[in-house]
Amino acid sequence: MARPEFHRIRIGLERLRRSLSTIAGSWQRTGRQHTQTELGNILSRQHEIENEAENIEDMYLREYIYEQLDIASCARRSLAQDVRWDIQASKRY
Repeated sequence: MARPEFHRIRIGLERLRRSLSTIAGSWQRTGRQHTQTELGNILSRQHEIENEAENIEDMYLREYIYEQLDIASCARRSLAQDVRWDIQASKRY
């Protein structure tokens, strides 16, 4: 991932991790709708990185990127589910 053509993907993956970490640590103190919007933005960024990775010929590098995206996807889905549950719970009370 040190080659210049992969620099954008590496930065994108780092930003995804930082964004997910920030959201995970602060979603309970922020507006739920805002959190959902941010999670939607992360999903869009994941899709962009996946599209860029499809053009990589190195099978091992492409697999590494997909693995990192899978990890981020699991974390994003988990956060999204927690936020949805919280929104539903607040509607009931």
